[in-house]
Amino acid sequence: MIICGLRRTNMLMDTQIAAFRRFNRFYTRELGLLRRNFLGSPWSLGEMRVLYEVWMRPGLLAKEIAEELDLDAAYLSRLISRFEKQDIVRREPSDRDARELHLFLTANGLRQVEETDAVQKSAVSRVLEGLSEDEQVELTSAMQRIETLIETSRQKNVEH
Repeated sequence: MIICGLRRTNMLMDTQIAAFRRFNRFYTRELGLLRRNFLGSPWSLGEMRVLYEVWMRPGLLAKEIAEELDLDAAYLSRLISRFEKQDIVRREPSDRDARELHLFLTANGLRQVEETDAVQKSAVSRVLEGLSEDEQVELTSAMQRIETLIETSRQKNVEH
């Protein structure tokens, strides 16, 4: 009896895992997240996410971005160096500690990031425009619920 219950539990878990992975494949394909260049920009999704953090939080430290996005510090350092050479990002030493470098978008970087953000907003608008207002609310509520459930699960796993 217990073995039957465990087998059913494992089968249910396998079904849930398959559904989770299917949704991830659908979502990444639908939004073009795996394309080499994110929304026609010169950057990948990961690179754009780093630039987004610098855009939203000017003066952020590289180590804060690495922690926030769970990125390897060496990879992030190489990426920031490349952004600097491309006149996208500039670094300024901290008044407290010269080893700490605050990150800012250059005027060129700001222009390019804002352009990519506008393209992204337009792409999301096209998806939402195909839905009624009720469906838009349903979709965004489901997204918020997914965030909440995954965050709750992560918190529980950290506690154990």
